[in-house]
Amino acid sequence: MPETHAHTNGARGAHRLPITHGERPRKEGAHFTESERRIAVALAEALLPGGGKFLPRADERTIDRLEQMLLHFGSAAPRHYAGLLHALEQGARAFSRGRAFTEMHEYERARLLGEWSDHRDVARRTLALALTAPIKVAYFDDETIYRHLDAPHRFQGQPERARWMERVTRGEDVTEDIEVECDAVVVGTGAGGAVVAKELAQKGFAVLMLEEGQYHQRNEFTGGIIESVTRFYRERGTLGSLGNTVVILPAGRMVGGSTAINTGTCWRTPDWVLQKWVERDGLADLAPDAMAPYFDKVWSELGIARADWKYLGGAARVVARGCDVLGYSHRPVDRNAPDCDGSGICDAGCPTDARRSTNVSYVPAALRAGAELFTGVRADSLVREGGRVAGVVGRTARGKKVTVRARASILACGTLVTPTLLQREQIHRAVPHVGKNLSVHPATIVSALFDEEIKGYNAIPQGYCVDELQRSHGVLMLGASAPIDVGASQFTFVGDRLVRTMERYDRIASMGIMVSDDSRGSVRAGPGGRPLIFYWLGRKERQRLTQGIATMSRIFLAGGAREVYPSVHGHRVIGGPRDLAALERARLGANDFVLMGFHPLGTCRMATSSARGVVDTDHEVFGHPGLFVADGSVVPSSVAVNPQVTIMAMATRAADRIAHKLS
Repeated sequence: MPETHAHTNGARGAHRLPITHGERPRKEGAHFTESERRIAVALAEALLPGGGKFLPRADERTIDRLEQMLLHFGSAAPRHYAGLLHALEQGARAFSRGRAFTEMHEYERARLLGEWSDHRDVARRTLALALTAPIKVAYFDDETIYRHLDAPHRFQGQPERARWMERVTRGEDVTEDIEVECDAVVVGTGAGGAVVAKELAQKGFAVLMLEEGQYHQRNEFTGGIIESVTRFYRERGTLGSLGNTVVILPAGRMVGGSTAINTGTCWRTPDWVLQKWVERDGLADLAPDAMAPYFDKVWSELGIARADWKYLGGAARVVARGCDVLGYSHRPVDRNAPDCDGSGICDAGCPTDARRSTNVSYVPAALRAGAELFTGVRADSLVREGGRVAGVVGRTARGKKVTVRARASILACGTLVTPTLLQREQIHRAVPHVGKNLSVHPATIVSALFDEEIKGYNAIPQGYCVDELQRSHGVLMLGASAPIDVGASQFTFVGDRLVRTMERYDRIASMGIMVSDDSRGSVRAGPGGRPLIFYWLGRKERQRLTQGIATMSRIFLAGGAREVYPSVHGHRVIGGPRDLAALERARLGANDFVLMGFHPLGTCRMATSSARGVVDTDHEVFGHPGLFVADGSVVPSSVAVNPQVTIMAMATRAADRIAHKLS
């Protein structure tokens, strides 16, 4: 059972900082009811009782901040959370002789939360996580706490208005239905769409890009995680899978797509993966020698280079030390951020434009070459003429129709959205693999406490890797440092244990575990255009995750860690060899892992026929001339590494094939 030892003395923490949790103004209609607030305060006090060196006791002001944070996820979010509070209030009766949660003594509340947070019953674990994680984020998103741990709380980049922005039309400025003609319309501006648009524009074709999101500038990337997730991520960061477990799937919704909110990690597709596509799938065009020029071009375009040790931080130091003791392969990663200064907020957008995401590289290059861009326009349907796809119809948020007629229509909405558009057009009836064959690179996190200063939040979040098991076992370990508020939510601890852990957050190192998956999921068009994602974590993937977690724990211990904290039910603290052996022996179920998936691929995969995939080797959809796909959905399988460069190289090649058809 997690250590809690919460107390009821409200005067605990005489040395606490003057943290002002009520600094944000309340909005009309945002409040919990009086009874809901009473439950929320009781929960927060049990979760964060104070009494440490500088963290104060949670109180009413914490709940004020919680309410305002929830509103970022929509006006209904506080009511949904209130439903969880009522479930806690009444659910506690079954475990406390009929008493409601607010009727229990504070140490009993903390004990109950601690037990539920790592309970064998998935429902109780899920309820505890859903209740406690938002409070942790709201509490620790505080400038004074950040300052005490020597972490930057907010950034302020300088805006830049380049001349090529004159070629950008905002959807909100479209006041009537319009029609446009061009050679090629590209839907999406991420790793696939921006590359195709730039390459075609530079070849002299008239190109128009449609983007559902907005063109955010660097002064908008302030580092606030809640504001960033709800503004820049699809479905406000709540996109996830259904199946034998929940896999959260963060994806960008803005100019630049996910390239604008990732960590800039770049890998060439390993030759053994390309060779598998040749031998297994018959895709000779994707052989290593054939793809090499396209990888070289992307590498040069993005200025990709090995991460600078100066900005890798303490996590890289202790991981390297542990790997050297064990004889494991490890190194800094390659990144598309030649001017990076280690601000540590990549997932919230880069405030200096140091990372060459497509919003600062390929999209501006396309616009300078004469392309046009419409933002805030969602692709709704396809234009069909004479047996061909002859364009795309989009709509603005105000319902104005933008009809783009084009000789080539290129979908690059991403692995999770492109198939839903094809399904709305009934293309899956003739091409049955549309939306199938989804892979997601299941991933989890392992953290560890050291006696030395780490400060991963003041460094490149994903700057270092352990590739010892990459080819042999399909396991890649990558840096995963998180800001303080997000870092707090990854721990299941409550009470004193949570306070002690977070007061030493500057001494905690974190690494992610990512595995290649043979499991297959699917995507279907859901209500309102939201993708419905289905995914089942298989036995092989569970074994790989367990092996990766155990290996990373061993590395941390060899590097001098006092304790290791895997995100695994029943094994939340690894203190030494005995705990490690127990983890390795465990038969873990899909719901025993806390999972995210960062690289969805394959839902419109390339193949030699419609019996095996969705697009041919020219990226054209089988049986639908004039319609192309150029994003992660065409990648034939998991690539064992971060796939950004894979998608870009394939898109560069796609542009050559499409240009040949247009000539």
